Amino acid sequence: MRRWRGFTLLEVLIALAIFATAGAAILQASASHLRAVAQLEELTLASMIANNQLQQAQLNRSWPPRELEQGEVSLGNRDWQWQLRAVTVPDQDLRELQISVRLAEQPEQVVYQLKTYVGRPDAPG
Repeated sequence: MRRWRGFTLLEVLIALAIFATAGAAILQASASHLRAVAQLEELTLASMIANNQLQQAQLNRSWPPRELEQGEVSLGNRDWQWQLRAVTVPDQDLRELQISVRLAEQPEQVVYQLKTYVGRPDAPG
């Protein structure tokens, strides 16, 4: 008598369930990775905008700096809004500069914030 070798239907169904679970986990990990890469790109571009604006503010020789400046810039095929605020500190020869960067399509959500201090250009040394 000849005996058939192979898998039973139950074994095939269990193998399919295992592969389906593994496939779903791989898809979920890939989607999570893509979201993280997009968020990292957003943060990188926003930090570049913030650093550029702070550098321009530090090069500005007028004193005191304007209390509030804002503008828009395009970078990475996206439109961004930035806001630079000069805050008075106890030392009259210093100002705290705070910048926040947002996506123009989501102006209520701050993507990146940065702060630094600038001194009076003609302050004694």
